[in-house]
Amino acid sequence: MSVNDTLKAAAKFFELTEFPNGKALLLKAATTSNKKPKPDTQAARLGARVKKVFIDREWVRQYNAVCGFKEDEISLTAPQVVASPLHMYLLSRPEHPMPMLGMVHLHNSIECAKPLEYGVAYDVLVTVGDTRSISLGLEFDVHTQFLVGEEVHWSSVMTILCRVKGMPKPLTKPAPVEPLSALGAQYAAVKVPENQGRKYAKVSNDYNPIHLYAQTAKMFGFKQAIVHGMWTAAKTLSIVEAGLGARASKFDLSFKQPVFLPSGISVKHVTADSASKFEVLAERDSKVLMVGSIAA
Repeated sequence: MSVNDTLKAAAKFFELTEFPNGKALLLKAATTSNKKPKPDTQAARLGARVKKVFIDREWVRQYNAVCGFKEDEISLTAPQVVASPLHMYLLSRPEHPMPMLGMVHLHNSIECAKPLEYGVAYDVLVTVGDTRSISLGLEFDVHTQFLVGEEVHWSSVMTILCRVKGMPKPLTKPAPVEPLSALGAQYAAVKVPENQGRKYAKVSNDYNPIHLYAQTAKMFGFKQAIVHGMWTAAKTLSIVEAGLGARASKFDLSFKQPVFLPSGISVKHVTADSASKFEVLAERDSKVLMVGSIAA
């Protein structure tokens, strides 16, 4: 789909001169709690764009220090974080019929067609896509693109769940997912300290209270604080990518369970033909926390 077709598909589109303030948007998100979607509610087909965005080298260095990448490399996950204020801007708008607080990040599919570079002016385009009914509620897609003219250099599809009561139950249970074979698997143990959420918040500007302290997380129903899902994704990428022998260009992941703070995780991965399948496991009980694949 061309950029013009993408813009036409949006019921409402916003041209912004700069990224909105993430902290202010988090406060705005709290005001969306009175929204009560029904089983037939559809996410608003909104879109927004910021033109002439340059990736900041110093910010990348700080992000990489927290996530485990080489000092100056623009990783596959970094653009998702750069664009996150646009995600929050659209999902906190009055036209969007679902509350932001309590939304669950389910999946991400990221693809880099051309490595992003410093000194290049990118147009960052975010649009809200299809809504689907599942047993837990409503899931919808958020599309993000980094473009130069009409050419897409980097893109992602983020799938978000909004829990809704009264959804119809599925007629059949989904087939159980086969665990990743231990044959030929490599394991990397990672300690996730109590302050990891606060460290990542400084570079991502995502100060959601569930990630900061046990006391603030308990206000939202969590027994402990949980780390940002995109930190877990980035840390996993930094580990698995090292075994690929090349920079990753595709990253598909699904979140299964949160990573509590503090805790330990193990990244289990099997690599063949420049592609890896992985599982992130809880150190304590080997519960599967995240699964996916990474390819060069």
